[in-house]
Amino acid sequence: VESRLKDDIKAAMKAGQKEELAVLRTVMADAKNAAISEGLDRTGFSDDLMIKVLRKAIKSRTESAGLYAEAGRKDLADRENFQIEVIKRYMPAEASEAEIELVVDTVMVELDVHDKSAMGKIIKEALARLAGRADGKTVQRIVASRLG
Repeated sequence: VESRLKDDIKAAMKAGQKEELAVLRTVMADAKNAAISEGLDRTGFSDDLMIKVLRKAIKSRTESAGLYAEAGRKDLADRENFQIEVIKRYMPAEASEAEIELVVDTVMVELDVHDKSAMGKIIKEALARLAGRADGKTVQRIVASRLG
């Protein structure tokens, strides 16, 4: 993900795509900050770190776009939505609902847990296996439905 992002930064600079370039640079800076806060090198980021940074960036921009839309600032909401679309290009393909259910079921069988006290354990393991291809809310909803 990191190398693709760096290549796209160079391409955006050459093409004069200022808005896209700003988004990509911000994401790269966020990745460096995340790496520093986790005590890692400032280069050679793992895909897990990059996906975590991308998810956080999408989440914050989604919240901002909603607030701008509520306030009647369509121009600012549109800018946030543009940034979300640029960032989404670097996310892995989302897992389908059926794939997530399969992973959750597998985790429940392997951990041999079927009560709500182990909900966090199931969610954590399922998210690890899905490796950024599903958001926590969806996994939580599916686990909760399985546990009754």
